Amino acid sequence: MSMTSIEITHSVTRAGSALGFTLFIGTWAFLFFKHKRKFTALKKKKYLVPYLFGLGVMVLASACTGGLLGLVSGFTTGSGNQAGTLVSQGMVGGEGTVAVAQHGTLTYSGSWIALIIFGLACAFCWFAKHMGERVLMLSGAVTGATWGLSISLGGLAAFTGVPLANWIGGLIIG
Repeated sequence: MSMTSIEITHSVTRAGSALGFTLFIGTWAFLFFKHKRKFTALKKKKYLVPYLFGLGVMVLASACTGGLLGLVSGFTTGSGNQAGTLVSQGMVGGEGTVAVAQHGTLTYSGSWIALIIFGLACAFCWFAKHMGERVLMLSGAVTGATWGLSISLGGLAAFTGVPLANWIGGLIIG
């Protein structure tokens, strides 16, 4: 992988997964400390909805094999892998370039469900009342495109979300 250009890929590396996990912990730790160390603040819908929406969109988009969704999610995963490699080299002294992704793909009907959810996410960002909602959604999207695709605990989103979208797409679209 060249460090001068971003590779479009759907295969998350160990460094990308670590970056996604760090972003996940960092986002929720920031909110925890911002609200005077109260866990009740983390359960508010104004934080959960944008973050989980972004995470879910990118997990489903990464399961698309091509098109616009595949390009957007592949760019985000590749960016996360590259950023994770740079942070790994500077902070922990390793590269972490081993692939740790699980590869589930959406069916044709499931891809349409992912496209609809992606459109809703774009509308959510466009009509968001505050910049904080957009930042939370972006944080969730990067986490979903990296840690959400791994074979670790974070991969639970891909393990359940992709078959669920395929099933819903099969029921609604056929």
